[in-house]
Amino acid sequence: MSLKCLYFSVLRISRKMLIAQILLLICIVCYLTAKPLIKDTNCPAQDPAVINFQKYLRIDTSRSENLYKAVNLLQSLATDIGLEFAVYEPAGKPICVLTWPGTESSLPSIMLNSHVDVVEADGVGWMYPPYAAHIDEHCNIYARGAQDSKDLGIQYIEAIRRLKNQNVTLQRTIHVTYMPDEEIGGFQGMREFLKMKKFKELNVGFVLDEGLGSQSDENLYVTYQDKRAWSMKFTVEGIGGHGSFMPKDVAVTKLNRLLNVMIDYRTSLEEAMKSVNQLHSGPYTAMNINMINGGYAPNVIPSSFSLVADMRLATTANATEMLSLAKSWAEYAGNGTKLEFLRREMDALATPVDNSNPYWITLRDTVYDLGFNVTPIVLPATSDSLFVRNYGIPAFGFAPLFNTVQRIHNTNEYINVHVFMRGIEVYEVLIKNLGNLASVINFK
Repeated sequence: MSLKCLYFSVLRISRKMLIAQILLLICIVCYLTAKPLIKDTNCPAQDPAVINFQKYLRIDTSRSENLYKAVNLLQSLATDIGLEFAVYEPAGKPICVLTWPGTESSLPSIMLNSHVDVVEADGVGWMYPPYAAHIDEHCNIYARGAQDSKDLGIQYIEAIRRLKNQNVTLQRTIHVTYMPDEEIGGFQGMREFLKMKKFKELNVGFVLDEGLGSQSDENLYVTYQDKRAWSMKFTVEGIGGHGSFMPKDVAVTKLNRLLNVMIDYRTSLEEAMKSVNQLHSGPYTAMNINMINGGYAPNVIPSSFSLVADMRLATTANATEMLSLAKSWAEYAGNGTKLEFLRREMDALATPVDNSNPYWITLRDTVYDLGFNVTPIVLPATSDSLFVRNYGIPAFGFAPLFNTVQRIHNTNEYINVHVFMRGIEVYEVLIKNLGNLASVINFK
């Protein structure tokens, strides 16, 4: 074969390879940009409310530096539907307040609360990236915050949008509030917001906050009281040194004693709750050991270890007795063991769920008329509602999250798009009924 023929043969092969590579690249781009195959042909994935929800979910608000990205989105949505918008920073993090003025300013306002922040999600164990807000073929949207509690934050706004589009007016003013740090105790959010003069000027008479989902199609939950959160950090100390030595008074021995006594206590709690539905665990204390830290090199004996336990006190638990119990664990571990409270809630008042409370009657009857039963329960966890109730304002935790497996703080947190849209319908009616409630009652 001549060099000329060889040249043209190679050229033809190169062109074919180039064409094949281009076609492969086109296929990859098409695959990556294609919308998922939705088996649920009625899935309202392109509804503007769902798109707004996805925008909100795609902001990683486990990171404080991203909070203002959420603020900007909320401000844009407020402007779009004609709500007043304000941001306050009583302790360095942004608190958003969206306001829909009522016709009777003398009536106490209604506050619809949720939180912007979410717990971290590294993606391990997730079917889809936790901040992608991916909608699968079953019309489920997966993202951190889908149940806790970015769903509420958008449902409030979209429900108000529908009411305003219908030219509905309410007697009471509606305030939609977004807290920045509920997941870490509210120290720069609700706690400080309640101390502000501006909060008093809002004249809040009742608060709706985050609640719990239900696996039932017919029953929803309303939380009227929270468990008290105690976050306890124990630090044990001992002799450190080279890993080849064998000193007696090492920190790990004290850690072992501490673990044993705490696990024995946890086992007793587990035994007491073994026949109790987790959603009805208000009368029972819960405790988990969530963090253990110590050591920095494989050949160095650690001179200290720290252990962090998360305890949620039963509604009937005596705080003074529980404090004595925690101190006794530190003493049992050995000399030098320190106990520090990262968080300790001493009180958790309850909001009445009887006919003396017109807010309860309105919520119960509204939800019943929409086809759901309502069961009042104690929240097994702790929310911003605890501070609101302790302040003297009635508050309920509520989420129109039905037919949903609980995935809060877990992998593959999700909400079905149909459930999300139905929740907007529920809030549309509920906000209208609460906003036109003429009864006034003083709970303080």
